[in-house]
Amino acid sequence: MRRVIIILTGLVIAILAACDKYTIPTPPCEEGATDVSYSGDIQPIFDNKCVSCHSGDKAPDLRKGWSYDELINGVGSTGEPYVAEPEFACESILYQTVSGGHYAETSDDEILQILGWIQEGAQDN
Repeated sequence: MRRVIIILTGLVIAILAACDKYTIPTPPCEEGATDVSYSGDIQPIFDNKCVSCHSGDKAPDLRKGWSYDELINGVGSTGEPYVAEPEFACESILYQTVSGGHYAETSDDEILQILGWIQEGAQDN
């Protein structure tokens, strides 16, 4: 009986080792808004929805004059930057946070503005 258990255990280990790692496919990244201005489109979203919490005590500091540097040079709790490269905009911590139902109720239009800004290279314009 012991020999059967050892053989079955070996078979289970061999089967599990041979399996490919299963990954859940992520939906394709949609296109965000175009011609997005940081000072004209993005900062007002932060002013209206985010600075009540993110005003220096909680990272990132999203107050005017601080927010751009915080988002571009700062990193989240995972060590990843808040803003990803344009081709990985949907993986950005900033985009994931606002589109994932964070405390501020960001509208779909505002989310697409933020996504578009990242996709356009996250310029300080």
